[in-house]
Amino acid sequence: MLQYRSSILHINQVSALDLVSRFGTPLYVYDAEAIDAQIAKIKRAFAALPFRPFYAMKANGNLSILRLIRQHGFGCDAVSPGEIHLARRAGFEPDEIWFTCSAVSDDDLRLVGDPRIVINVNSVSEIERCLSLDLPNPIALRVNPDVGAGHHRDVVTAGGGVKFGIDLAEIESARMLVEDARRKVVGLHAHIGSGVSDIAPLIDSARTLLDLSTAFDELRWINFGGGMGVPYKPGDAEFPIDDYGRELAAFAEPLLRSRGLTAILEPGRYVVASSGLLLSRVTTKRISGGAEWIGCDTGFNHLARPSKYGAYHHILNASAGSEASLRDHFDASKMDEELVVSGNICESGDIFTRTVGGAVITRPMEKTRVGDVIAFCEAGAYGFSMASHYNARLLPPEVLVRGGDADLIRARQTFEDLIRGME
Repeated sequence: MLQYRSSILHINQVSALDLVSRFGTPLYVYDAEAIDAQIAKIKRAFAALPFRPFYAMKANGNLSILRLIRQHGFGCDAVSPGEIHLARRAGFEPDEIWFTCSAVSDDDLRLVGDPRIVINVNSVSEIERCLSLDLPNPIALRVNPDVGAGHHRDVVTAGGGVKFGIDLAEIESARMLVEDARRKVVGLHAHIGSGVSDIAPLIDSARTLLDLSTAFDELRWINFGGGMGVPYKPGDAEFPIDDYGRELAAFAEPLLRSRGLTAILEPGRYVVASSGLLLSRVTTKRISGGAEWIGCDTGFNHLARPSKYGAYHHILNASAGSEASLRDHFDASKMDEELVVSGNICESGDIFTRTVGGAVITRPMEKTRVGDVIAFCEAGAYGFSMASHYNARLLPPEVLVRGGDADLIRARQTFEDLIRGME
């Protein structure tokens, strides 16, 4: 929970300025209780189903975050051998992990390792390679249900002309290929995109999976995917998760229970996005093109979404702000300035205030000075996990807050980390 006390932003009971004093900037901060709250919503919404939640760990793969989520009874959706390694290190058992393929190599498939990990294949050719490598792992099929959705065209993962999923016309061939090898298809899966705000395409996808399931006698799971969005802008609505759970259960629960099947949903963004902030210090203030600009000590190497997708992240002055600047209570009439917010990467595109089409715009903010700390909100998903060393910039540390306590869960890098493996 974000709140202002004496004009200073607090994450739960911890002052953002105290965190910066202890750990420096830039700094990722996560609120454990915000993660707990999102998980409680998921469990409540889908309680009527025979249900096992999984976590799409590409959203945020910090070991402490993974351990926290695992404590809530989640399994884990991994998309690389590295993610499998992290999941195992965090305590997930092999039979709690799905490995979802995407143009994987033979080496990737061999590195799956434990035969209890489900391999969720993305194409008929991946089935052929699993069989030729004689991998004993359970096989699931990722289906393209011919419906896609998401907050940006680059995160739509189903429908026409996408890189994900076995097309409906190939499903029967895929089933026969597995069964002719005396293997079993144990799961069906579909994921239509990320940051979905409307339940209708999710329900359409779920109905397609259930219709397909009748041709598979050995199924154990139907994985309906993730994709549930979260509010980023002032005025954005919460995803109607209870409506989604109620409508899904109305038609899926009888079939699932009659066949002894478990429903999986695999949210990532929905679990962690709202928990996270990226704290950064303002380093410059200038005029360009008739607009007032501030620059800060982070960039798209740490938070790529604004530059990559034109994504909105609410920006607060953590040093001198008020409740009127918070997303849930935002009042533009009470803001003092219109600012373009840019980063410290040597690229013209390193700008945090953009439209979806990429145009540079100003953002109404409270008075902001050089030396102030600003906070990029809803940065818990696809923030650090998409970060890079571009411009030889170091990756920031990460801190987990619970109540009044703050624990360092990833140390700040040093210059030695830049050359590790090169000398």
